[in-house]
Amino acid sequence: MITIDCTASIVVYDNPARMLRAAVESFLCCSLDTHLYIVDNSPHPVLKNVFNDLPVEYHFYGKNAGYGRAHNWAIEHSRESRYHLIMNPDIVIAQGTMERLVDFMDENPGIGMVSPRVLNADGTDQFLNKRYLNVTDLFVRRFVPQIFHPLLKRRLAHYEMRDVGYDKVCDVECIPGAFMLCRMDVLKAVGGFDPRYFMYFEDGDLCRKFQMHGYRTVYYPNATVVHGYERASHKSVKMAMILIANMFRYFNKWGWKWL
Repeated sequence: MITIDCTASIVVYDNPARMLRAAVESFLCCSLDTHLYIVDNSPHPVLKNVFNDLPVEYHFYGKNAGYGRAHNWAIEHSRESRYHLIMNPDIVIAQGTMERLVDFMDENPGIGMVSPRVLNADGTDQFLNKRYLNVTDLFVRRFVPQIFHPLLKRRLAHYEMRDVGYDKVCDVECIPGAFMLCRMDVLKAVGGFDPRYFMYFEDGDLCRKFQMHGYRTVYYPNATVVHGYERASHKSVKMAMILIANMFRYFNKWGWKWL
């Protein structure tokens, strides 16, 4: 079987058609040999029509299987590839980004996963690189009102690795799940995402599994993407409850770290 450069998966759930097309087209325009899987967690397969004229493989899951489980379907059914991209539907990849990331990975075989510079639409940085999660930082970020965040500025900045900065290549303990380019053989060796996480914490969990297998997880700022960054847990009681449930799963698995 022929091994291609990069497969990718995008998990969708009733997303706007214009946003989805922008994400898909930004991936397909790269010069690499690629194959893209769309896994649809929506209640009905109406989004299939968005991709009818695009060279993608569409799979309707039939239920909301969750973020990690849906990506696992694509990983398990994927064509043979050297790399696999896990990508959110609200990402737009800048021209040349995929080529730069693959070249960087080719030159650094000890790196198992890489993330690019993630920008807002206005070109400012999103501070998504994270140190290992602890209970205090999670509580501050998710549950303390924004008005009090200036009082906790130093703590939040440390968690988001602002002391290291976003202008140089560096190892990152928790790469954002919005865009993770992984070595496919390592991704399969660690079993993909832990399916017990419906949503939230599965990205940090996956990074830790890569690290336990002896591979680095690295931030590479010389390639960029734009991210819409919808924080559903701040808008929905249901999603906030899912976040709390998965918080317990994460800390029970990796140990309760309070500070």
